[in-house]
Amino acid sequence: MNMNAKIIDQDNKGIGVRVHDNDETEHTVAVGFDGEIQGHSQDGYPDDPAKRTGKENEYVSQARRYAKYYVAKEKGYDVLPWDRDTAAMQRVQTAIESLSDEDFEKYFGTYFDQINSRLPNVTAPVPEPDAVGDDEFVLYLLDVYLDEAGRIEAVSDIHFLYLDDNRERQVVLGDQPLNRDPDARLQLKPNYLPSLEVAQEFFVYHLRCQIRDCYLLRGEEPPEQYRVIGPGLYDAATRYLYEDRPYRPYHKLHADIPGYSLEFDYGFGEQGKEMAKIAGAVADNK
Repeated sequence: MNMNAKIIDQDNKGIGVRVHDNDETEHTVAVGFDGEIQGHSQDGYPDDPAKRTGKENEYVSQARRYAKYYVAKEKGYDVLPWDRDTAAMQRVQTAIESLSDEDFEKYFGTYFDQINSRLPNVTAPVPEPDAVGDDEFVLYLLDVYLDEAGRIEAVSDIHFLYLDDNRERQVVLGDQPLNRDPDARLQLKPNYLPSLEVAQEFFVYHLRCQIRDCYLLRGEEPPEQYRVIGPGLYDAATRYLYEDRPYRPYHKLHADIPGYSLEFDYGFGEQGKEMAKIAGAVADNK
């Protein structure tokens, strides 16, 4: 992967960025100060998205994401979507890691119970939407807010993401305690987490996977510490599933991807990793 960019213009509406993608195609992207793409031209693919291959469409999208990232990095403008801000994700990682056992349970105990709620004899703290059947796909979402000192200020109620009968994404939001964007959103499916201690480690690992996805979605190879296998951003996972996209299934626990590894063991050491890989493969075959 070899994305690169250069700022070529700036006016009172935004910034122009020239991006070269991983297919060596040149893009000119105008990024507004509000983060919106004001214009985009390129010389390598059809202008009509319907006439592009899946890979070509993804290269176009990567160029836009990379342009926003580059403007944020080089100019310091707040143009990144909040859920693609890796610096904020890193701060939330640190905040979760530093919590005492008591404070972790205070902020994340309900979410921990929700994740385990499809296990026998476990009652969900928050009932799933009626449209979600037994064993059907659902994600439990939890927004995390930090204060100015980088400590956890609040978490939201649990939200739900599921697919309706037409396979369209539906989101049911719970209460959001603060009138601003969160610093990160946990987005995990039902699972078995044996203890709160393991959950604390897993939530930090999950954010590590989200950071991995931010790099990949803008066409970059992540730094070595983020070359891990596991669940990250749902939007990324939906793209990884298509064979005609320039990705591998990084979200799948049993994926065999050179240079990437599963580094979370569910509290059971190497045996835990192997069990997770087997469970992932079984789930794929259902």
